[in-house]
Amino acid sequence: MGLVQKYRFITTKPLNSSKKYQTNYSFVLYKEAVNVVSKIQEIFAFAKNTTTFAILISTCLMVCTNVNAEERQGLLLNAAVKAQHDSNVLRTNDAVSDTSLHVSPELTYLTHMGKHIFALNYEGEYTAYKDNTSLNYDDHDISLLARLDHSLKVNTDFKLAYKNKIEVPGINNSITSVLDEFNQTNIKQASAKIYYGTNKSIGQWIVELEHLENRFTNNVQDYRDVDRNKLTGTFFYRVAPKTRLFFQASIGDYDYKIKSRDPDQSSKETFYLAGLEWDLTEQTSGTFKLGYQGKNFEQDVYNDVTGLSYMLDMKWKPNTYTTIEIGASRMTRESSQLLTSAFITNTYSAKAEHEISARTAINATYTYDNDDLVTSQNRTDKRHQLVLGVDHSLLTWLNVSFGYQFIQRDSDFELYNYKANVVGLSLSTKFK
Repeated sequence: MGLVQKYRFITTKPLNSSKKYQTNYSFVLYKEAVNVVSKIQEIFAFAKNTTTFAILISTCLMVCTNVNAEERQGLLLNAAVKAQHDSNVLRTNDAVSDTSLHVSPELTYLTHMGKHIFALNYEGEYTAYKDNTSLNYDDHDISLLARLDHSLKVNTDFKLAYKNKIEVPGINNSITSVLDEFNQTNIKQASAKIYYGTNKSIGQWIVELEHLENRFTNNVQDYRDVDRNKLTGTFFYRVAPKTRLFFQASIGDYDYKIKSRDPDQSSKETFYLAGLEWDLTEQTSGTFKLGYQGKNFEQDVYNDVTGLSYMLDMKWKPNTYTTIEIGASRMTRESSQLLTSAFITNTYSAKAEHEISARTAINATYTYDNDDLVTSQNRTDKRHQLVLGVDHSLLTWLNVSFGYQFIQRDSDFELYNYKANVVGLSLSTKFK
């Protein structure tokens, strides 16, 4: 497993959709996609009239030309530039559209000291909007990682991370109609993990301790400031050459910092799970775990959450050109609203990617989330996300991509409903 990890989005598909629902939803998708061509033209017009766009592309190309020589010394540079049109930038019932420009540099420095590995990673995103300039933001994500190889059986991982990021609107249970800018949050994270045994051993123990601090810096969101401490233990047992059973237990403590204004959401969270991990052939691999989750609040005003928990992450390659990923989970999520308990989210996902040539690939993803909120007025939110994309390799180190997203939230209360169409065109490097 590589030390510097990349994160990916897993999109989902509802498992039990009626034929009528599928027909109506297809009509909505068709209706919402009618304006895609005009939005693409608007993006090109915005990019053409933005001097910064041309300067950034030129800078990216000059930097990347020299990357090969630096990579051998442990330095890796990548960058992406994207122009995007969003029909509903704040994910509200009353949509406001805008066009934006995103620049995303990435720097990784990796070095070895004997058997030990050390890494520094930085990912940024600098975004400017054409009309709603108050929404402009800069995201920063920097981390230090170390993997220490103590012996044939004992290894440790350590991580320190700092993130200054916006909160993507519409992903939680709040409304964003009153916002003039995105919620900003500072996240500090420290974790330590110890391995006894390897993934080739008959048995392997992994124990992880994590501390996380989350602080919101605008839009009167400080009631959500929280410290989280979590201890997780996992035991793997090999039952076949490429199959392992495992048992996992975790205890988490959520300590909200605002104590005087309203009842805070501080709680204790536990998970007890059993699962299966497999990598049978080059065609299929995955992880499935199932068990119990519980969340007990310190304040009686909130409802405790207990019950079933599961997670599925499966990959299937029917041939060398096609990859299919299936995901599912049932987990608790923290509420972003005052006086509202944490809630259960059921997520189902499907993703397909197909290489139509050595240089061109198409992909499609679908996500379905069901949020079950228990309050004085019970509420269910259903969120859908469809993503379609085309990636083309202009050079061995340079990609151009086009993507379209349809995003929708349906709620029992109309105030929380929204839908959005997003069209984007990007240029990115792909040095490894």
